[in-house]
Amino acid sequence: MPPSLILSFILALIVISLFMTLVGRYKRCPSNKILVIYGKTGSGAAKTIHGGAAFVWPLVQDYAYLDLEPFVVPIDLGNALSQENIRVSVPTTVTAAISTDPALMQNAAVRLLGLTPEQIQSQSQDIILGQMRAVIATLAIEDINRDRQMFMAKVNEAVSTELEKVGLTVINVNIRDIEDESGYIAALGKKAAAEAVNQALVDVAEQERIGQTGVAERERDRRRAVAAAEAAAVIGEKEAERDQRRVVSQLNAEAVEAEAQNEAKVAEYRANMQVAQESARQKAEEAARIADGAIRAAEERAQRDAELARAEREQARLQAEVVVPAGAAKEQMLIDADAERERRVRIAQGEAQAILARMQAEAEGTRTILEAKAQGYRELVAATSGAQEAASFLMIERLVEMANVQAEAIKNLPLEKVVVWDSGNGHGGLADLGRRFVGIIPPMHELAKVAGLELPEYLGKVADGRAQEPAVAQEPETEDASEE
Repeated sequence: MPPSLILSFILALIVISLFMTLVGRYKRCPSNKILVIYGKTGSGAAKTIHGGAAFVWPLVQDYAYLDLEPFVVPIDLGNALSQENIRVSVPTTVTAAISTDPALMQNAAVRLLGLTPEQIQSQSQDIILGQMRAVIATLAIEDINRDRQMFMAKVNEAVSTELEKVGLTVINVNIRDIEDESGYIAALGKKAAAEAVNQALVDVAEQERIGQTGVAERERDRRRAVAAAEAAAVIGEKEAERDQRRVVSQLNAEAVEAEAQNEAKVAEYRANMQVAQESARQKAEEAARIADGAIRAAEERAQRDAELARAEREQARLQAEVVVPAGAAKEQMLIDADAERERRVRIAQGEAQAILARMQAEAEGTRTILEAKAQGYRELVAATSGAQEAASFLMIERLVEMANVQAEAIKNLPLEKVVVWDSGNGHGGLADLGRRFVGIIPPMHELAKVAGLELPEYLGKVADGRAQEPAVAQEPETEDASEE
């Protein structure tokens, strides 16, 4: 290969490598990140780019990314002093992120580049805690509790100002609760509730006062009407007297002969006057009675309304203090009773299943034993010449157990001492003691007969011992007592 061709190939490789290196150094910035180019930038400590691209020169420049995803900073602020030196606890959650403002991006590139999210969160938490304590120190606790929007605005303003110094921006401030060690906020709530109750009592008293005022006004109107009626009656009487005098004067002036007629007219006029006076008096009394009835009706209505209001208030108190707790207790008792019943049912079901399983197992074991015995009996009958011989073999096996039972019966007899009188004829004393003890036990053949069986002949026959005893001549007995 010619040297010129080799040199051209090497040059081509160098050019391609250089081009690929330059292409690799052209960096594009995603929308959720900030591209920070540092080194020899010619525009300060770093060059920040958001949502674009830039060329990063090799050797003299390098790059890194800042994440724009928001992060939540939990602030458990406790024992912060308010303006009145009352310690306040304000648990708060602050959501923050790196700002995309050009000036703030420079701050973030200088102070946050290379830090982990946990380190950024810890640094933000310290800043937020300090600013919240400073804001709380300038406010009264009553202002904090009454106007929380104002408090959140002040906290947001103070925290935002400080976080912008490190390139962060505040997205949201959420104050979960406000508490104080001295119970001042709780006392404020109780105060507001007491004020509401007192205002209600004042309203009730105001309504009662209005009712009593109405009653008094009705009484005043009644008395005024009665006075007016009495005044009208007096005026009528005076007018009647005036008319009477005028008529009497006229009659006296006319003639003496008309005196009788005038006297009659005077008498009639006086009767009419009495009737008018009586009528006026009755009307005045009727008006007074009507006014009294209206006043009493108003008093009764006012008293009834007051009693109804007190009854409704007492009913509400009983509903809150007695009925609601009693209903809750009743529901709890029903729930506990249902749970206890369900538990007992489950326990009973479990015990029943356990008993059923145990009985089934016992029945299965008994059935297995009986089947094994039946199989053994069948093989025994098949091995012998018949059922009778098989029954004899089985009886022989049981005779040992019966003998053991009889031996146990006499084994523990309280025999402290045995006295044997030997007559000297060879049929008494120690020589005949064993035979007499054996005679106490029922013979084997007798037991078999009691059971309804007949033992085979090779087991021996029952012998009559009395026939085999030799006759002994009567000799005078010499008593020889021996004790053992």
